[in-house]
Amino acid sequence: MLSMKPSPWMLKLFPEVKNSQAIEGPFTGNVERMLNLKVDLVLYSPYPGEAEKYRAAGIRTACGFSPKKRPRTLEEYSANFRRQVVFIGDILGPEAQQRAKRYCAYFDNTVNRILARTSKIKPGARPHVYYGGRGGAPLLSQGRASVMYWNTLVAGGNFLPASMDNNFTEVNMEQIYAWDPDIILLSGWCQSTGIIRNNPAWSSLRAVRNGKVCLIPEGVFTWDHASCESVLLMIYMAKIFHPELFKDWDMIEEMKKFYGEIYGRKITDRDAERILKHLGPV
Repeated sequence: MLSMKPSPWMLKLFPEVKNSQAIEGPFTGNVERMLNLKVDLVLYSPYPGEAEKYRAAGIRTACGFSPKKRPRTLEEYSANFRRQVVFIGDILGPEAQQRAKRYCAYFDNTVNRILARTSKIKPGARPHVYYGGRGGAPLLSQGRASVMYWNTLVAGGNFLPASMDNNFTEVNMEQIYAWDPDIILLSGWCQSTGIIRNNPAWSSLRAVRNGKVCLIPEGVFTWDHASCESVLLMIYMAKIFHPELFKDWDMIEEMKKFYGEIYGRKITDRDAERILKHLGPV
């Protein structure tokens, strides 16, 4: 795995991660070290020349996605998300294949349950949402080609950075002032909402004045990137965007079900509450 520091919840729920080899960048790592570790397979990101250097050394490679194929409809996004999960399951073997199928069934069921409510919401009743904090910087966001766009759409929000037709993007304060979002979501990479709430440059914004600055949870991984926990983020956001419409959906119970059935790890009510508050395990 890359040399990204594992989250506290990853280490608690999957302590075997402590024994994994961390690979320094750029990208996937050093071919000579891969050979010394007797690596069977490299899962890589589709950067130019990345796969060729491993194949030339006799190491098998696999990549689950292409940056050239951007989903343009929710149906395409959902199909692409499921396909990547199935792809990894197929690589890892029969047990993983079954887990992938369970995840895809859970994903479809959950998305359809949310859409059964949010698809009826008129555009004018959808809150204007700004997402920032990628890498801990409030002005680093995601655009129209990102998972956050689709997650916000499903949850019944209007994703303001959708005007930028790319995956990762950067905005400026002039654009933030023009948008004046109803809700600000900060990436799970951030440590607190203080970087917005305590910053005078942001104080005049509607979301800040109304206390609508939210920190996205970090579980096994931060929920705002393309991890399996993204489906939990859709529920989390739907409850923030439309609290009355989703007041009957118990987030704690949903998380216990997800981590139990999908990850095969039991969490308690207290664990779930701490994850939602961006707190580590005790």
